[in-house]
Amino acid sequence: MNLEVNGVDVKAGTRDAIVYTVLGLLATVAIIAIVTNVIVIAGGGEVATQQQKEEDTVTFTGSAKIYVAPDMFTVTLGVETFAKTVTDAANENTKIMSDVISTLKAMGLADDEISTSTYNIYPLYDEKGGDVIGFRVINMLTVTTNKLDIAEKIVDESIKAGANRIYNLNFYLSEHRAKQIKLELIESALEDVRAKADALLRPLGLKIIRVKTASITDWYEPIYKSEYLTPTMGSTIVAGVTSVSVSVQVTYVIGPQT
Repeated sequence: MNLEVNGVDVKAGTRDAIVYTVLGLLATVAIIAIVTNVIVIAGGGEVATQQQKEEDTVTFTGSAKIYVAPDMFTVTLGVETFAKTVTDAANENTKIMSDVISTLKAMGLADDEISTSTYNIYPLYDEKGGDVIGFRVINMLTVTTNKLDIAEKIVDESIKAGANRIYNLNFYLSEHRAKQIKLELIESALEDVRAKADALLRPLGLKIIRVKTASITDWYEPIYKSEYLTPTMGSTIVAGVTSVSVSVQVTYVIGPQT
């Protein structure tokens, strides 16, 4: 028996082979379609991963401030002398400064609380600026101590001993004390920033989901006194208080209230 396929006679013996061939081609097409579909799905999933949804954020700043008594005192005491020769000016300066240092140590100040900060020698010229008529010697001594109860005495007794220049008198916080206070203020600053965020977001139907970023800024203000070029006895020196502040900036991820 003969079979006609596309106008061509085919023997009956080959009919089964043709049928199997056609079925094989159909199966191959189906597999390609399935694989193509899988590739499309996989590709779609990759794109979705790359295109993440952008988060809604809001940034607030909170702060905390406190006034505290300083625990450190520093002052620079100077002895300035004049003489016709550099030797005489230097010798006189050395004698006076030795008296100042002895006075400071007699008040209980240790060697590590007293240090020389400046020592300069300058020639002095006549009115025409041509001839040297003498020399000026300036010796500066810096006192740094936590003995605030004798701060005024340090100045007065140094003047009595011969100091005739006073600079950079100030009260401040020691590094350890300042660090301790700043750490204590961080929690208060965070409470402040969270309260501000809640107060704004709640009426808007929003809420905080999580913290995205946070940063801290801190500072304090040392107490500087006026510079005394011509110091006098009995100067009133009061430590007062110094301010320490901490500021935090927090960025929150927000979303609708549920």
